[in-house]
Amino acid sequence: MRARVCAYLRDDAAPSGPVQASVLAAAREEGVFLLLADRLWREVFADELRDAAAIDALRTRELRVVLAALADARVDAVVLKGAALAHTHYPRPELRPRADTDLLIPENARDPVASALSRLGYRRPPEIDGDVAVGQFHFVKTDGYGLEHALDVHWRLSNVRAFAEMLTYDELARAAIVIPALSAHARVPTPVHALLVACIHRVAHHADTTHLLWLFDVHLLARSLTEGDRQVFVALASEKKVRAVCARTLTLAQEAFGGLDDTWLELLKPPRTSEEPTATFVGGGLRPVDILKSDLGATARGSRLRLLREHLFPPASYMRERFPGWPTLLLPLAYARRIVVGAPRWVRR
Repeated sequence: MRARVCAYLRDDAAPSGPVQASVLAAAREEGVFLLLADRLWREVFADELRDAAAIDALRTRELRVVLAALADARVDAVVLKGAALAHTHYPRPELRPRADTDLLIPENARDPVASALSRLGYRRPPEIDGDVAVGQFHFVKTDGYGLEHALDVHWRLSNVRAFAEMLTYDELARAAIVIPALSAHARVPTPVHALLVACIHRVAHHADTTHLLWLFDVHLLARSLTEGDRQVFVALASEKKVRAVCARTLTLAQEAFGGLDDTWLELLKPPRTSEEPTATFVGGGLRPVDILKSDLGATARGSRLRLLREHLFPPASYMRERFPGWPTLLLPLAYARRIVVGAPRWVRR
């Protein structure tokens, strides 16, 4: 059924036959149901498409409020991933479903961002904090309609150290494009940068998944590049040592949806003699302990102990939320219990 979903989403697809429940179920699982419904069976699923548009309107309104509040705090955030692509590469933003909004901010703006979001009614869920182990924090808020808004605020592109500094805030912000239709404060990466982010995100955070929604993002981004853009992309992937990651992602997108330049994809593949630490992540299957080993290798020697400490000993405020009712005197036991119970998960694939 996955192959059928891909066939329906190709540029030359045409409506044919009745709605097949198995195809629709596969499309929902892969995150591309709304795209499929809008292309082929708009009248049949008019109610769901209308509901999606209403939800997206609320999310867009909230994002405008957030971006304006950050601008007032003198923080020029860059909107990343799905929230950006929904407004730049999809026919209508509601056709690109998303559970959260990713923002990239300067590292020194964490405190003013947290204060601005707190004033808007956002709260932080319990999570590990730190300066080495993580490069992001999360905020959630439920609006008056009962809709939850989730923000994933990054000051580094990834928590995985091999990819963390692949594209910095300064690099993305310097070339960012303003999308006035979304907001006067809505700045998004260039298509070249957005494609690199999409390739990295799928491999670094999602174990080289073949999830169709993320591959369709890549398909749309790659199709939007000019010949000059494609050359710039190859040069950037070479400079950042992620040619294997990008070639893998674009090849999967080509197999699923077609429409890409095979010569360009062949040019993107790294030479056999090339050494790219990020290539370890291609194919997935890494255990958390393998990722930790990679993180240690990608971390400056003087910060490695701090990386381990942040993983093993999160702030006391986090532990109190995770172990409610435990007296302060027993927090050391709570830390020990967390380490012992969590240890088996680090060696599972």
